[in-house]
Amino acid sequence: MAQDEDRFSTEDNRGWEPEELLQTHGERLVGIQKQHVYWDYEDIGFFFLAAFFLGLLLHSAVRLDLLSPLALSQPALPLQAFVSLSLIVCLHTILKIRYRRPVWHALGWTRPRSKHAVHAVLGGVILAAAVILFLHWTNWSMPKIRLWELVLLGALLGPTLEETFFRGFLLPTVSRTTGVPLAVLVCALLFAALHKPPTVAQWVSFTITGLAYGWIRVNSGSTTAAILMHAVYNLTLFLYQLTGT
Repeated sequence: MAQDEDRFSTEDNRGWEPEELLQTHGERLVGIQKQHVYWDYEDIGFFFLAAFFLGLLLHSAVRLDLLSPLALSQPALPLQAFVSLSLIVCLHTILKIRYRRPVWHALGWTRPRSKHAVHAVLGGVILAAAVILFLHWTNWSMPKIRLWELVLLGALLGPTLEETFFRGFLLPTVSRTTGVPLAVLVCALLFAALHKPPTVAQWVSFTITGLAYGWIRVNSGSTTAAILMHAVYNLTLFLYQLTGT
């Protein structure tokens, strides 16, 4: 892949690095980053294939009475943690085996600059505050979350898996086809669809948060910043639920 054809490529594999301006698909884009992306849509297909086989394995465990149907339909914390870790390992293994190149850095697992870390924290709080105001306005209640589920899944494994896939892996790939703004939107919509929101309002909520995670990913050059924003958002909602106010 030629360097001038890949806006996300760099010669030294340093991840995403800010540029002042880029002209893309006729649009003037500020703060677009470059990333060393060596994977493509075929690798996305391999990841979904791995996820399919993982699901097949779990359903086979039910058929063999190693898992109960209820344990699969309403998975407890250990099973959710197992699935999350397995998918992260699958993604790493696919890229490592196919390309024999560094994976985590290329996926954006880099320390964001201080200003981007601050933006991530503030963004997570602001997004959660907007949801809380909406809950007050509609008199909806949030599902109860246990502390360990929140810490392990809501603040660690969940944001890490989802942001690594959607913003670290999928976003740079789609952006080569659609351009960055549309890729951020596409990934946000897919992110919302993953959560199967039952109402239009929840669709909008998940899409907006997905757009925010994509924005911080693009502007910081770091998937870690998106993970941080996502984790702070979840933690803020949990603290609201804990205080009961």
